[in-house]
Amino acid sequence: MREESGVVTTWAARGWAEEDGVGSATLRRLVTAWPRRAAVTTRSDALDEVGAYDPQLPDYPLRMVPFAEHPRFLAATPEQRGRVLTGLWIGYNERVIATEHLIAEPAFDLVMRGVFPGSDHPLVRQGVQQSLVDESFHTYMHMLAISRTRELRGVRSRPEQPRLVTHRRLLETLARMPEEWERDVAVLVWGAVAETCINSLLALLARDDSIQPLHSLITTLHLRDETAHGSLVIEVVRELYARMNAGQRRVLMRCLPLALEAFAEQDLSTLRLELVTAGIEGADEIVGDLRATSSGRRLVRDFSGAQRMIEQLELGDAVDFEFPEPPAWSPGVGATDEAQGPRTALPSRRREAVR
Repeated sequence: MREESGVVTTWAARGWAEEDGVGSATLRRLVTAWPRRAAVTTRSDALDEVGAYDPQLPDYPLRMVPFAEHPRFLAATPEQRGRVLTGLWIGYNERVIATEHLIAEPAFDLVMRGVFPGSDHPLVRQGVQQSLVDESFHTYMHMLAISRTRELRGVRSRPEQPRLVTHRRLLETLARMPEEWERDVAVLVWGAVAETCINSLLALLARDDSIQPLHSLITTLHLRDETAHGSLVIEVVRELYARMNAGQRRVLMRCLPLALEAFAEQDLSTLRLELVTAGIEGADEIVGDLRATSSGRRLVRDFSGAQRMIEQLELGDAVDFEFPEPPAWSPGVGATDEAQGPRTALPSRRREAVR
């Protein structure tokens, strides 16, 4: 429901008519493939098939830890380093859930409420609703990952976490926008960037063969869905952008680099929190050294999905953001099928101890 001038309306109150839009053929393929592709419809019982938890395997890949080679971290006991990896895994899941709730779902909700011209297209609505169903299952999977990890590792408490940095940057942007329609466009852009960038974080864990099999499985299932979401979001944004007025287009172009920078940012305060909680001496020194390097301040390093969206909108020259070359592990590198998702094998059971 959306309240306008004191009148509560639904998306259908203004009527709708199906039309052949700029991307309706691709949208139709994605929507039709959903029952065969979505984790919730094809692998909802997969989490029950994973073997026993192996206490010798870490919860989080050491190679993803930006301070893994820092002398202070290496000087810590194996138990302390293990607690850091467990904390990073739990925090990773917490941030994925927060991204779904605070960034992706509000953007999808705007489309479902018919806020933008073109969002009443039946294929658009069906595809977005399918994505919302997916997101609920993703949240469930990551909640289960936190619960099982806390139980099996004996984690009895967690320190209070800072607000998701991407959401902080969104709120800062919204605070500078006096008009509701501007804020709606900003929320849409943040959600679109989230859905086209999250693959880079999921792929790193999904393709890792050193961590707990359950953790790889969850991220692999999520990655398959999000690859399809990325394609769908690009098509939806194209549909909406084609019908936006000049003012909405200007706001969208202005917000794109802001959202990209927000998703690239590494929140060093979360890293410090895990170090301190695990009892690592020199946490401030470690974080200070990271802050002094460009790589230590970057979280997302693969923007191939967002770059493709910007190219599809023909805004490459208008968006002020330096896109790095996609790394070899990028979901966009190699063969993919937009309807089926990436051709990533589900993780098998591993027994190699890496701690």
